Order: sequence, then structure tokens, then C-alpha cells
Amino acid sequence: MVQEYGAGDATASSHLNEHKLSGFIYGTVTGMVAIAGLSGGHAASWLEAAVVIVVGAVTIWVAHAYAALFSKRVVAEHRLDAHELGETLAESWPIVTAGGILAIPLLPVAVGLWALGFALWVASFTGVLILALVGILAGVVTKETWPRRVLLAVCSAGLGLAVVAVEFFVLY
Repeated sequence: MVQEYGAGDATASSHLNEHKLSGFIYGTVTGMVAIAGLSGGHAASWLEAAVVIVVGAVTIWVAHAYAALFSKRVVAEHRLDAHELGETLAESWPIVTAGGILAIPLLPVAVGLWALGFALWVASFTGVLILALVGILAGVVTKETWPRRVLLAVCSAGLGLAVVAVEFFVLY
């Protein structure tokens, strides 16, 4: 049975942009892969780790925007203008946002509150939590029942847990 929502809930999806949301998910997963690589044993400072995560996200952002623009130019059979460039870069920006969010747990390392290894695990599980929340959001927007929302959250978080599992098996 699908729950009914008020007029305020019916417009929830109107504030979402599928390209930005997919970019945020993509940025979260690729950030988690970078974290897994950092957890692989080479000695890095918290700042080096944060730079790897954020610069990695910026690199993915540029590559994603380039691929989108190049494909659009070929399919549309015309040169793209500055507006289209700006639009594409803006739509892909959530990739960088996700990388920045995943780097936040490294900040306590800078002041000696956490060890880097612990901060990387917190960052990994932050990614899992983000993916779970995206699953719940999908269920809310599509007006799913609570059990279906939980199932969507578990399935979405499962992708992040798979990255964490690979990280664990590579390290141990």
C-alpha cells in the first residue's frame, strides 16, 4: 500500500535534479574507493589523505564534465557555448561536494583527537550512511511504504558496504 502525502511532500522531487543527485552518489562511491586506497597501508598525513580525497573528487568532476560536454557536442553536432559549459560543471559539482564531505572526518586528526586509520574508517562509514540516506530519500520521493524505504536504504548502503568489505579484505 502506498502512503498518501500532503501537498508539501508531493513537491519534494521538484527540488531534486537527477544529474546532481547521481553526481553526489557517484562522488560518494568514488570518494570511498579513494579512502580504501588510502587505508591500504602507505603512510600519509591527514592533510595528504584529505588532498587525495578532494583532489580525486575534483579530477573525477572534471573528467565527468568533459565526457558529458564532449558527448553532448558530438550528439548535438554543434559547438557548445560558455553557458552549456557552466551548466555542465554546475550539474557535476556534487561529485566534489561528496568528496569534501568524506574528507571532514579527517579534521579531528589534525588536532590529535583521532588516529588517521580511525578517521578513514569513519569516512568510509559516512559514505555508507550517505548512501543509506539516499535510499530513504528515493523511497520518500516515490511515496514508498516504510518497509520499502528501509529496503531501499539497505540496498543503497550495500553498495558502500561492498566498498568497505573490499577495503577490509585487502587490508587484512
